[in-house]
Amino acid sequence: MQPTRSGFLPGRVVHLHPTLTCNLACAHCYSSSSPQQGPGLDAATWRAALPWLRAQGYDQVSLSGGEPLVHPQLGELVAASQDAGLRVTLISNGLLADGRHGPRHDAVLDRLDGIAISFDGLAPVHNRLRGRSDAFARASDALARQADRGRPVAAAVSVTREALPDLPELAEHLVARGARALQVRPVAAAGRAQQLESNRFCSPVDLQRLYLVMLALQQELAPDVLVQCDLAPAQRLWQQREAYAALLARCADGDAPRRLSDLVNPLVVTETGRLKPIAYDFDSRHDIGSLADAGDALLAAYTAHGLPALRDLVGSALASLQRQPSPLVDWFDLLARRSAAGRIPLLPVAA
Repeated sequence: MQPTRSGFLPGRVVHLHPTLTCNLACAHCYSSSSPQQGPGLDAATWRAALPWLRAQGYDQVSLSGGEPLVHPQLGELVAASQDAGLRVTLISNGLLADGRHGPRHDAVLDRLDGIAISFDGLAPVHNRLRGRSDAFARASDALARQADRGRPVAAAVSVTREALPDLPELAEHLVARGARALQVRPVAAAGRAQQLESNRFCSPVDLQRLYLVMLALQQELAPDVLVQCDLAPAQRLWQQREAYAALLARCADGDAPRRLSDLVNPLVVTETGRLKPIAYDFDSRHDIGSLADAGDALLAAYTAHGLPALRDLVGSALASLQRQPSPLVDWFDLLARRSAAGRIPLLPVAA
């Protein structure tokens, strides 16, 4: 029997941020990562929690950060996850996956089910946001090197207003270097990006342009390259609201117990082992608990005390899709912003 849908994702995903240490300090980083950040998640803590996470229905791990390749126990994190039956992918800025440093990390890179190299535009924009004059060239080299080695490689593109006009040329550049998927999203005002000038973010009109460019690229590059965009028409998401049926349902006595992946997808694990719903920048009021406490008692406590607030938040966000002033929505950013919006009372969802 096919598993029921959980949210607007095709799989049930754990976003693992094992460290905030990074060899860059990008101006738009949602997690405010930098070289000055401290140690990250211990592999033993992660390994101990994996049987429970798997039992809760999660089937994919997406490694981010920080820069995952700087984590000293990355190989252990990947191996333990795959041994537990989860598919593992990783997103990197490319500085440690290019021709200079890639061989040092080939053993762990070769284990991955997929790798994505992150980009922010063509060289002038990319290098300016990353604070490094060779960042674009090194990321491009990493993309080409992994493709040449036969690895399943993609490009993750974060779009500011200044990068939008160059998106078709950037896509051509990335595909020529071996990208077989493009994942595009507008930069959100989270983490260090909150310090950017307001005119660096895409306006509602810019978002419509971005979406049209994505539709054109999907047509042009199919079937060889998969093009995905985090923007979606609000009305389409509203029509697919049944994807959240398990979360929005009121669980009565005698109902079959729901797994955490039925309720929270994606699940975020931070560098300190905090469990958060949906996004790294979700307000801490919605935290699920600690990875070190992963188990049935944690799930029972969260279902009783924390889940109602998340259910109300998601339910009210879904209802807002009917009256969105913009026809396009970055769903996970919308939820993250609503989670902290003035810490106002959340709208109830009808039983």
